[in-house]
Amino acid sequence: MAPAWTQTPPWIWLPTHSEDESQPGRYFLFRKSFQWTQPYGLREFPVHVSADSRYRLFVNGQRVSFGPCKSYPERWYYETIDILPYLTEGDNVISARVLRYSCVNTGSSSIISTELPGLMVHAELEGLSISSDPSWKCLQETSRKIIPHSEWNYLLGPPFMSNNERVTEAKKLSGWKRAAFDDTTWESAIFQFRPVKMLPIQRPWKLEPRPIPELPEIPGRFDGVVKCEGSITNAQWNSFIKGEEDLIVPAGETVSVDIECASLTTAFVNFQCGGGLGSIITFLYSECYEKDLGVDIAPFPMPRTKLLRSDSKGRLYGVKDIYTVADGQAEQTFEPFWFRAFRYVQLHIKASSQPLTLKEFTLRETSYPLDISTEIQAGPELNKIWDVSLRTLQNCRHETYEDCPFYEQNQFASDSRLQMLFTYQVSSDDRLARKTLEEFHASQTPDGLIKAQFPAGFKSKQIPQFSLYWVAMVWDHMRYFADKKVVRRYLSTIDGILNHFDERINDLGLVGRFEEDTWPFIDWVSEWSVPGKIFESCMPQSYTRNGAATFNSLLYIVALMQAADLCDFMGRTDTASEYATRAQALRDAVNKHCFDDALYLDGPSTKEYSQHSQVFAVLSETITGTAARELMVRTMYNSSLVQCSSALQFYVFRAVEKVGLYNKMFPALLDPWRRMLADDLTTWAEFEENPRSDCHGWSACPVNEVVTQLYGIKPATPGFKRLRIEPQMDLLTTGEGTFVTPIAKIKLKWTEDGNLEIELSTDTEAEVVFGGSVYIVRFVAGKTVSFLKETESMVII
Repeated sequence: MAPAWTQTPPWIWLPTHSEDESQPGRYFLFRKSFQWTQPYGLREFPVHVSADSRYRLFVNGQRVSFGPCKSYPERWYYETIDILPYLTEGDNVISARVLRYSCVNTGSSSIISTELPGLMVHAELEGLSISSDPSWKCLQETSRKIIPHSEWNYLLGPPFMSNNERVTEAKKLSGWKRAAFDDTTWESAIFQFRPVKMLPIQRPWKLEPRPIPELPEIPGRFDGVVKCEGSITNAQWNSFIKGEEDLIVPAGETVSVDIECASLTTAFVNFQCGGGLGSIITFLYSECYEKDLGVDIAPFPMPRTKLLRSDSKGRLYGVKDIYTVADGQAEQTFEPFWFRAFRYVQLHIKASSQPLTLKEFTLRETSYPLDISTEIQAGPELNKIWDVSLRTLQNCRHETYEDCPFYEQNQFASDSRLQMLFTYQVSSDDRLARKTLEEFHASQTPDGLIKAQFPAGFKSKQIPQFSLYWVAMVWDHMRYFADKKVVRRYLSTIDGILNHFDERINDLGLVGRFEEDTWPFIDWVSEWSVPGKIFESCMPQSYTRNGAATFNSLLYIVALMQAADLCDFMGRTDTASEYATRAQALRDAVNKHCFDDALYLDGPSTKEYSQHSQVFAVLSETITGTAARELMVRTMYNSSLVQCSSALQFYVFRAVEKVGLYNKMFPALLDPWRRMLADDLTTWAEFEENPRSDCHGWSACPVNEVVTQLYGIKPATPGFKRLRIEPQMDLLTTGEGTFVTPIAKIKLKWTEDGNLEIELSTDTEAEVVFGGSVYIVRFVAGKTVSFLKETESMVII
């Protein structure tokens, strides 16, 4: 039950505020001065904070919190911070910068705004009230602006995030986060919510405590200088970014420098300078070098070519922040409100009639603090692929799972399903996964579907098939954690999703056409692109012409199979049987209307073929046994088929595993990741052909392949009540690793002589597959069990 104070939280705002239709978002400043004498024996001073839309909280000028955690109105989060370490005897101030995204103008696609803006600070300490109330002072920060859509560079694609800034640091605001600042000209805040007598009106925010850890901000520096132009040398720039010396840009000069991180990262940047009144510094954040398009900006996206990502003969394209120095004497600091994603930052500095002194340029890396317990030693190539996969997942994991940190930062059901699964394979921390399950559950619409993207700052196209990937999310969590409370909570949501698809079964017995205003997206492949018609693209043309795509029926079958497993797990055997019956009817219809010439068609009455239909025919058990194996051989060696992109490579791996071809095909299936390494990517791209994003969570599927296939660690029964260890020792001459499951840590090692050693951290029963035999072993914590190839025997040490 929520604390009593959350029933009447003290939300405040500016008395003269009105929503501005011309801007996607605006910044507002708040502060409260107070006297402090620490009571004897006081060990903490907890303060609860939230805002609509986002806040950065300071105490005596020091950063103490950033939030609120991404959410939706029915579950609006607050952070609790102990501010005692930041207080001093005497004068103190607590202050906040709030970014309010408009509710009447499109802002961020991943940050919610309700109909009311607000800041909420609640503190409980007898004799001292710093809770938000009319004693707080407030001001709109007009010198810091979100770059509006009218000035957005559409060469980069749509303005999904709307968080790049144009800042002219106002001299009158210098020191506003300090206790000595004079705020007498600021307005007094007003309470934001006023109930009406007798009317049961509720606040737009239902407060709950943040369910995941606060994101760390880890101080760091850039790794080097790539190239520069102007009077400052490469060596001088390198000394500057290492913090060894200040730099002076002479009056009237223009200089630029490309600065790099060793790998793509998500971080706040902090730039400090002095003097140079009127100088303009532009920060361009980029994932990589690419082919020069010959233009800086364009009113529409342009085809872009990314090859060797570190080839500085190319050009950096990306989003920009623009900072103008407004005080020619005092030290100036620019730091964007939101973190940026980049591998390279280009500084372009145009000094005014005064010289500009550059004092420091640093960063603070941030992502969800996942405790990664899985480690491997699998040889140079696989170790590198593993490291890049982990970096990819890290950059796509903050307060939600994100499709990509650079362009969108949206939480999609299809992407998140895979990212959550990969998380389980490297850590036993499922808090972010549970939050994600709950968010999509809360997004369910009256037609039974969950929203394809959620939380969402504005309504976007629904993708019906993504609801089926959410069923897989629940199924994955059941397999890894066996939490019946989680499964029970979401079964009715699953029923609604499956019924939505069942209602769209056409006269042929196949899943037919979805609602007209949806986007029946399947995959990013060039063969399915319709120029100028994005919402008719990414699916075979059979769907547009005939109203049915085979893939949709096959994906629905897979979801029915997973739902049946979940119902069996919960003892709902009748519903499980019903879902099995539905699945079989669909298999029969697909085999009757969508199979021809030894391949599955992409739809009835068409001659279109793709990997997608073959792969999901196998996964849905629409084809089984020898026939399935032969189909996958034809599929993998037939380059004329439309190929699955990175978005669905995980499912290609699963299909070849299912038919027993994994060991044979695994080396070739790694080729896309080898090519990305050869192109010097430090995170995995969204897809190979003209990749829009160089960091995309769904491309990190080598994590799953290493853990569950090469080392063979997987649940034999839900929740690892019995685990299965089936290393593919013929794919690795030697292997060593430590792996985490919800019930035990596993140490695994094999050598060139073919002997295998296993040690578990708890007393656990496991199935061990070794030398073609299955051993049922009761492991004792800390005891090593050896399997000897020469004698095909097991020895406990």
